Amino acid sequence: MRVENEPITVLYVNDDPDLLELLVTGLEREVEQLTVRTATSAQKGLEILDDEPIDCILSDYHMPERTGVEFLRTVRAQDEEIPFVMFTETGSESVASAAISANVTDYIVRETLENQHPLVAQRIITYVERHRMEERAAEADERLHELADMSNDVLWTFSADWDELLFVNAAYEPVFGQPAETLRAAPESFLEGVHPDDLDRVKLAMQRVSEGQAQQIEFRVEHPSSIQRWVESHCKPIVAEDGTVERVTGFTRDITERKTHERDLANRNEKLNQFTSTVAHDLRNPLNVVNGHLDIARRECDSDHLATCSRAIEQMSDMLKDLLSLARTGQTIGELTTVDFADLVRASGTNTAMARRTLDIVDSARIRCDPNRLKEAFENLLRNASEHNTQPVTVTAGVLPDRSGVYIEDDGDGIPESRREQVFESGHTTLKQGTGFGLSIVEQVVEAHGWRIDVRTAESGGARFEITGMEFVD
Repeated sequence: MRVENEPITVLYVNDDPDLLELLVTGLEREVEQLTVRTATSAQKGLEILDDEPIDCILSDYHMPERTGVEFLRTVRAQDEEIPFVMFTETGSESVASAAISANVTDYIVRETLENQHPLVAQRIITYVERHRMEERAAEADERLHELADMSNDVLWTFSADWDELLFVNAAYEPVFGQPAETLRAAPESFLEGVHPDDLDRVKLAMQRVSEGQAQQIEFRVEHPSSIQRWVESHCKPIVAEDGTVERVTGFTRDITERKTHERDLANRNEKLNQFTSTVAHDLRNPLNVVNGHLDIARRECDSDHLATCSRAIEQMSDMLKDLLSLARTGQTIGELTTVDFADLVRASGTNTAMARRTLDIVDSARIRCDPNRLKEAFENLLRNASEHNTQPVTVTAGVLPDRSGVYIEDDGDGIPESRREQVFESGHTTLKQGTGFGLSIVEQVVEAHGWRIDVRTAESGGARFEITGMEFVD
């Protein structure tokens, strides 16, 4: 008879030594891995159970001092799961009913013993293997619970209509300030801690995930410690083959620290913006005064020194403009909107001097970005192409073949490979009148979007800038 490789030890309790010997011989002949321990009374059987690991119990009903059912009740008081088979010649309904009430695994009426060896052996194997599988599953479940309790995120599973809590880990109480037992008794009690201004959004997200839509939502929790917490919940429906939602599961993460950092960063950026605006105003005023007096001086006399002064003022104005742009690149990007790449490049070209440059846009795609900041980056790329080439250039813009991003290239002199790592450094320039901030601004705007920019050589030999990591909007 086929059985898994693990040995099986059976305890057979019967006060008839002949029956004991007959069954032991028959069972061990049927199953090679089977070992049968015997006892002539329930008491002796209990002693064996205390001393040895037993996989299954086989017991008669009629025995001195204690019946098989009484023996079963004693065993169940110590072990509720071990397979227990009542194997007796007594086939009365009252005995069977009593055995079933005491949680017997099976009840077999003994007839011709020799003919029943295969049946009894097969039942033992079936019940032992099932019991072992259940034990392994319970151990695996316990390990999963232990792992879940190690997580700082609240892991949870509810019924589809949120009226039954199926699982929650130990992180629930620290985050929501409520014992898990309270949540089990009243599954929607976590809503009591949700900030009133966020409650309708949370309920709407719950409704949508119950209808089969995955949800992600941030909301505030009024913690009993009087510390308001921010949390982020990711919810997912578990759907049956027929499309019905069986349960909802997900995790909730405490993002209070992140929100605090975001608020502090916003405050610092606001102060930086106020500072740069003030500095710009204070610097522009004396420049305007100098420029005004320079105009007066031109009308009064003609000197090459005045042209030099004019160029210096123009350079200072450019530096001031770039410094303000560079300061803004440290700020978080604004609201993302969907724009057409070609339209944005075209608008950037309109705002940039067209001297010695033509613009050719070969194809386009829709991208999500902060359009004002990205247009500023494109303006710097186009200006860079004009200012860093000795001859008129054609600038080409388009989408990369693998649709991982976009490119802007020119057919000018190109950038030597030895200088490519330096071009994005603040202050790096090869022009006497350059500020060296243009490409640094480009890089910071690109990275603020979570993208990447690389310098390559175009097929024409000119400079090619590739921005990758974009996700296009269909």
